Amino acid sequence: MPKMHLLTPGPVELVDPIRLSQSQEMIYHRGPEIRALISEIVADLKADFNADHCFLVTGSGTAGLEMAYACLTKPTDKSLVLTNGTFGDKLAALSKVYCSTEVFAQPLGKGWSLERAKEIIDNSDAQVFGLVYNETSTGVLNDAKSICRYAKSKGMVTILDCISAWAAAPLDLKDFSVDFAVTGSQKALGAAPGIAIVAFTEEMMLRAESIAARSFYLDMKKYKKDMQNNQTPTTPAVSVLFSVRAAIDYIKSKGGFEAHRRKHQLAAEKSRKFVESIGYKVFAEPGFYSPTITGFILENADAIRKELREKFNLVTARDFGELQGRFFRICHIGNFDDAHLDYAFDCIRKVLGK
Repeated sequence: MPKMHLLTPGPVELVDPIRLSQSQEMIYHRGPEIRALISEIVADLKADFNADHCFLVTGSGTAGLEMAYACLTKPTDKSLVLTNGTFGDKLAALSKVYCSTEVFAQPLGKGWSLERAKEIIDNSDAQVFGLVYNETSTGVLNDAKSICRYAKSKGMVTILDCISAWAAAPLDLKDFSVDFAVTGSQKALGAAPGIAIVAFTEEMMLRAESIAARSFYLDMKKYKKDMQNNQTPTTPAVSVLFSVRAAIDYIKSKGGFEAHRRKHQLAAEKSRKFVESIGYKVFAEPGFYSPTITGFILENADAIRKELREKFNLVTARDFGELQGRFFRICHIGNFDDAHLDYAFDCIRKVLGK
């Protein structure tokens, strides 16, 4: 099979140290080796998130979000979710499984600021607040810091989907007043898919201990008991954990998480300039640009995606909902470098005749 160049929001391309880490000998999931592995990973993640707890959950990022709602809400609770795209809608749908949910939406491409959210929060009697930090479907970065701080000041539990944001956009749980944050191993971290990373405060652990969990697999109380011994309640995706360890080491070798975030910011700026240079307008509202996804309206997007794959082995991401078939996303996330982006831009120019 020829090498495929991934210009997708995850899974991302794996550089050799991360890819090859998964081929090492298997270890016993109850032995000292796994305890050492989990201990090292969690220490690094807790430090970057500024979190009191960090769990490694075998599953996609959605499993991490479901853990939050299954363990931190009661059936009588109300949840407020702000959405502005496919993944905000998905968060709202998940919330509705567990509690009464009120949903407010911004038009696609528009971002959530505190100014836009404040009155909604003021008029809500919800106990729980949910937001997607980086709306992957449109390339919009919401003002999670200001909004979560305000929702927390009103007594709400703040749940943040930062699946395509963490490790690319700033996030300090204590500074942002985020109670529970979720990401995935295959996103900006640049590891293989299969692990949801959840980071949260001690306040949320105490809350979970006071509520009957509505999930057997995702019970935070079980996770706490096992994670105290650097174990997981059920068999983890061990090979994926190898890749998570390797991805963290790779980021450290390139200057650490702050340098990693800076790389994403510079790539986003470069991508926006590229979009404008070929005669298109970046879809996201100015001031809300994503560090990981740059999108623009492209009416024949499906045909362009097909041609890029067939001619250049360049795999680009599909679009969603009302934008389906006419939206193109350039994804600068994870293990990319300038050469990777330059190749993608050159291919796109050739196919578009630009």
